[in-house]
Amino acid sequence: MPASIAARRPGAAACPWTVRIWRLPGDRAEHRARDIVRRLLTRAGISAEGIADTELVVAELATNGLRHAAPPYELRVLFAGSRLRPIWCELADADPFLGRVPEMLREPAGNGDPDDLDTLIAGLSPGGRGLSLVHALTAGRCLAYPTSTCAGPGVGKAIGFAFPEA
Repeated sequence: MPASIAARRPGAAACPWTVRIWRLPGDRAEHRARDIVRRLLTRAGISAEGIADTELVVAELATNGLRHAAPPYELRVLFAGSRLRPIWCELADADPFLGRVPEMLREPAGNGDPDDLDTLIAGLSPGGRGLSLVHALTAGRCLAYPTSTCAGPGVGKAIGFAFPEA
């Protein structure tokens, strides 16, 4: 059974938002995140192309978390309305260091001046293209920000993005 919670405002009759949270096991984080997202977006009527793009995004973010961050790892999905339409997804970890991630999500390498040799070389480096891929596949609707995980103490970080529309 997935670990999930429903976000409710105290005293509110009904809340327009629900958040579900799944812990991602370190050895299968990428596969688990893909499976969850595929299932949710299929139910929401998202196109096959939108699902495939989103699977690539969560796979990249889960892999980055495993390589560069500390556990625990969580996949969180924000749902809107009574029909529980998925609108936002984030992958969270217990490492608070954001580094250049917010900057890389805003302005991916290679999108600058084509005559700027440093920018072109950065775009060809063997690593670091994953966040450019996330930016491209989410049409720039992605952010990195401090957060905490349900299972971990202290502040960590999340990288979130908007789901495609049905």
